[in-house]
Amino acid sequence: MASLLIRDIPETTKKNLAVRAAQHGRSQQSEALCILREAIDGNSEPWIDILRRTAEDVGGIELPEPARHTPRLTGVQL
Repeated sequence: MASLLIRDIPETTKKNLAVRAAQHGRSQQSEALCILREAIDGNSEPWIDILRRTAEDVGGIELPEPARHTPRLTGVQL
């Protein structure tokens, strides 16, 4: 397996990685690899599913219905 060294990581990013790794019960290395895989391989959850789940968690979202216009009939003779 190949190795990758990343230098000059901002301290806040390193701390956030450590927190996220702890939340998922993984090492920082495993968490970073998981993040890279999801970002590059596209195995992350689709954004629309995240949006739906978030809306369900707060009891739904009411959106105003947009105003509609009568479609134009072009090239049609009545």
